[in-house]
Amino acid sequence: DPETGQVKVLEYASAADCGTVINPIGAEGQVDGALAQGIGYALTEGMSFEDGRPSEPNLSGYRIPSMRDMPKLNSAFADSYEPTGPFGAKGLGELGTDPTAAAISNAIFDAVGIRIKTLPITPEKVLRALQEKDA
Repeated sequence: DPETGQVKVLEYASAADCGTVINPIGAEGQVDGALAQGIGYALTEGMSFEDGRPSEPNLSGYRIPSMRDMPKLNSAFADSYEPTGPFGAKGLGELGTDPTAAAISNAIFDAVGIRIKTLPITPEKVLRALQEKDA
C-alpha cells in the first residue's frame, strides 16, 4: 500500500524437489511452515538491541506471523527420484525459508519500484524508500 507502506502477501507459490514424496501431508506441512517462517523473517521478525542487550527482554513483543497473516499457499513437488535416498526420497526440511524474503522484496520492487535491502521490511522502511524515490 503506497499510502501506508504496509506489505501484504496475497498469494505465494513454491515448488520443492524432495525426490519421491513419501508422506504428502507431512511434506506439504514442511513447505507451508517454511513459508510462514520466511514471511515472518521478511516482514515482521527483528530484534533490536540497546547497549548490546535485547531491548525486549522476553518473546512477548516478538511478532511472528499468525494464520491471519498467511496468504494463500500453492505448493508443488517436482517429480523426481533420488537413487541414494530411502524409497527415492531426499531431504525437505525448511528449504522454502531461504528464498522467501528475496521473493517478497522482488515483489515489492515489481509493485512500486523500490528495493528494500534490510530485514524486516517494515512499513516505515517502505514509506521512506517511496519518499526518497519521489524526491
